[in-house]
Amino acid sequence: MKTQLVAALKGQARDLAALGRAVAAVKTRQVEKTEVKAAAHSIARKWFDEINPLLKAAQASPETLSEFSGLFEELMKTSRIRATKSTYAGLISQLMPKYQKDLIHAAEIGVFSAGTSLSIAPYVEGLPANEGSYLDEAQRCLSVKALKGCIVLGWCATIARIHSKVADIGYTKFSAATDEMAGKNYGRFKPFNKRHKVDSLSELQRIFDTDILWVLEYLELIDGNQHQRLRFCFELRNNSAHPGQAPIEPENVYSFYSDITKIVLKNPKFAIGEAP
Repeated sequence: MKTQLVAALKGQARDLAALGRAVAAVKTRQVEKTEVKAAAHSIARKWFDEINPLLKAAQASPETLSEFSGLFEELMKTSRIRATKSTYAGLISQLMPKYQKDLIHAAEIGVFSAGTSLSIAPYVEGLPANEGSYLDEAQRCLSVKALKGCIVLGWCATIARIHSKVADIGYTKFSAATDEMAGKNYGRFKPFNKRHKVDSLSELQRIFDTDILWVLEYLELIDGNQHQRLRFCFELRNNSAHPGQAPIEPENVYSFYSDITKIVLKNPKFAIGEAP
């Protein structure tokens, strides 16, 4: 991700340099050309939409980000009004040297490398606050490269949401589903032979997570492929929680969080209060 950050920074620096040349080529005192103003606005938007979030994830200092945000906000405002060449040139002259020294150079020598290497923020952004305790702690695990702890906490958040959804649809419905599944002597659910009588969350929490995944598929909250992917996530959680030689790498973390958020945490079917 360091490579991605450096590439993004260098790309915006090139855009700034091109804007400087375009402004210098303007023959009038005022910058009237639509394409020049549009380019300035696009560069400023890119800072707020792409570069700033990347640098935040990389743990760049708030002071540095605030200073650059102020300059890019001025550039955005300038692009919307009838401004002089000197106004544009002044902003660009402030941005260019600092951009090279404080951002690109810092990224290239690894100042931001610890932060850019690991972040689950894109996956968990927008989730309910009551899940934040698990996921905030999971992100803190990544700050010290505790990848296994990050995965264990992610599964905690996932199974907690699943438990809440089961409570939402009713323990009676869940129990009845296990009776029906255990009574089948053909088809996909034939191997399931466990009948669970559940009346409370504490009783639900005593049931194996793998059994609950089977019931979720039976109730059509997930399909067979999603069941398989969640089962893999659960196995990755087990690999992370118990000693073993299988490595846990950043790509495992990102794949895990992509699956648990898309299949459960951000899936409308698992929104509390929604019918299955």
